[in-house]
Amino acid sequence: MKIAVITDSSAGVSQAQAAEYGIYVARMPLTIDGKEYIEEEGISRIELIAAMRRGAKVSTSQPPLGVLIETFESLLKEYDHVIFLPISSKLSGTYQTALGLASDFDNRITVIDSQFVAAPLLLLSVDVKKMADMGMDPLKIKEKVEREAEMFAPLIPEDIQYLKRGGRITPAAAAIANLLKIIPVLKVANGEIDVLEKVRTHKKALKVGFGHVFEGRNIDEYEWIVLDGDCDPKTFESLVEDVEKHIGRPAVRELLYPIVLAHTGPGSIALCAYKKLI
Repeated sequence: MKIAVITDSSAGVSQAQAAEYGIYVARMPLTIDGKEYIEEEGISRIELIAAMRRGAKVSTSQPPLGVLIETFESLLKEYDHVIFLPISSKLSGTYQTALGLASDFDNRITVIDSQFVAAPLLLLSVDVKKMADMGMDPLKIKEKVEREAEMFAPLIPEDIQYLKRGGRITPAAAAIANLLKIIPVLKVANGEIDVLEKVRTHKKALKVGFGHVFEGRNIDEYEWIVLDGDCDPKTFESLVEDVEKHIGRPAVRELLYPIVLAHTGPGSIALCAYKKLI
């Protein structure tokens, strides 16, 4: 069976990466000060970051229904089956939308709720492509992913004002945090984004995130990813160095892309644990 694997742009997949890995990407719209763009097509990551730093109001939405339908129809002309891995169902309605569409395609589309986002979703999509290429049945792949897949990611924003703009924290909470110079350490786990801890310095936030991501995890069972959201280069390199010293091998370096940065803001940095599936 010839199977196509699709993810969405929350996975932070550049066009070059998608071509390299042989996967497809359903691009998500970004609205910047009322004007809509398609991520990686109508606006670059650098342009989005510059707009946010200028104070632009940015929001995101799921891939348009018509675009998903056209994508599925196009791929099913070339492939026997399509596996779609969208952003976590707890962060977007894309999963439910795709699930509804799948019923119209004679069981030729399998939609998987990985409960992932950002680079771990990219790595998962690549693993799913490998499983599909090895001849594994799509439903078996779905069962394996939804049963075994795990990501955990402490994420430290540079400025909580972006979280306020995106509705992740209230204006009152943001004002108090600014007054007390509090930095929230967020966590991405079980498909949701929540506050892990609140600390007073960025250095302490990185230390807290580092401690939590390795706690209780066998180093060899995971890929370790450091995500750069246009943060301070020295901070990024220092974290990569600490991670590689701890795990005894190179860490995966990836970028945080606009769909995530629209909510966390430029300057964000994250450390992810992705449990290997194959």
